[in-house]
Amino acid sequence: MNLSNSKEMLSTDFIKDIAPSVYKLEKRFRLVEKNFGFPSFDPREKGLVALKKTIVGQQLSIASAAAIWGRFIDADIKEEEILNNQADNQLRDLGFSRQKISYLKSLAKSGLDFDQMETMENEDVINLLTGIKGVGLWTAEIYCIFSLRRLDIFPAGDLALQEAAKNLLNLENRPSEKDMRKIAESWAPYRSVCAIILWHFYRNFKSRESTLW
Repeated sequence: MNLSNSKEMLSTDFIKDIAPSVYKLEKRFRLVEKNFGFPSFDPREKGLVALKKTIVGQQLSIASAAAIWGRFIDADIKEEEILNNQADNQLRDLGFSRQKISYLKSLAKSGLDFDQMETMENEDVINLLTGIKGVGLWTAEIYCIFSLRRLDIFPAGDLALQEAAKNLLNLENRPSEKDMRKIAESWAPYRSVCAIILWHFYRNFKSRESTLW
């Protein structure tokens, strides 16, 4: 089944509808619903805006990233100014490091066809995005889930997902990215839904310091 080009897309309603099938893949996900309810799914922007926002937020707290992003939007810097180095000083004043400025330049040069990306296979989208300086695997996978709303993506390098899996699956140690990817193989073809359930569990489990057992 070609889920990349499937008409089904991630949404809160889709997660609720598909939940019985997901629970067959991993029965302990049912405990998340029982204790914390269904997760909501909030799609994000598409295109350059989404990728720029991700670059801004790399290695920053949520508050710091939001502040810099707000200043960046207010500054309304054009792509040609970024490409031609005209905005370098302005970007530094806004809080961008030299490294992140170089990432913005690479993104501006990429010439990505976001319309074409809508119908590309997941693997092809990820390979295309990770070919751009500053866009790593996690960023590409997050873009596929939240911007393209793909059903079968699992960002195994995400620390929150690893910690959630450790607690929900009652593992002795937090799984590595390699281990997490192996665990998630059995959750196809709904690995994005499983990731969203695990993030939902992580937020609620940590905040309540509760137990499922």
